[in-house]
Amino acid sequence: MALARRSFLFSALACTLLASGCGFHLRGQVTLPFQTLYVNMPVNDKVAADIRRMIAASTNVTIVSQANRADAILELLSSGRHREVISVNMQGEDRDYELTLNMTFRLATPDGEEFFPPTTFTASRTMYYNDDEYLSRASEENVLYNEMQQDLISQLLSRLTTVEPIPHEY
Repeated sequence: MALARRSFLFSALACTLLASGCGFHLRGQVTLPFQTLYVNMPVNDKVAADIRRMIAASTNVTIVSQANRADAILELLSSGRHREVISVNMQGEDRDYELTLNMTFRLATPDGEEFFPPTTFTASRTMYYNDDEYLSRASEENVLYNEMQQDLISQLLSRLTTVEPIPHEY
């Protein structure tokens, strides 16, 4: 029993040293140049809910329910899904699709000064289509779009970390 415990502790110590040596560290709180944020999107929208959750969990920002109480306003200006055929089989039937998701965001103060202008984030995935798996195509497509949405929200959060405070003239 003591040998098993000792080998477990040695393994845990080795993993810790390897992980710290490669630069790995847990994500912490990100400090943004504003304290409150209004997310100008419908409350029951999945994208808005994911954005609110991610910002609340990983930044110093408090999400507020009224734009006039916010230091910054995040707006989703447009969003679009696209599916394009990228290859066909010998019979001329669609074989591969490229799925693309675009989201355009803007971050501004309540006065209209922009932290960053309308910025489009894009993600794409390739989806193989097989006639034998017709019924699963829609669910696979939804899974891929959800993954891309999470990627775009992560890109948005990364973009928010680079925002510079707006200088105020007195």
